[in-house]
Amino acid sequence: MEIIFKLAGIGLITSIVNQILKHCGKEEIASITTLAGLIISLLMIINLVEELFTTVKALFAI
Repeated sequence: MEIIFKLAGIGLITSIVNQILKHCGKEEIASITTLAGLIISLLMIINLVEELFTTVKALFAI
């Protein structure tokens, strides 16, 4: 359940920084921060999927 809050926090921070940078006229950097937030979120999800596969593999190992 905490992963949902972490992902929501990353999304919230990313969107706030994005809006601030766009307001200041730094659209390129705003796009980079959005991409960075997406990459961080995907890495967190990939880590969870890896743990899931490890658990399933250990469950069915004889």
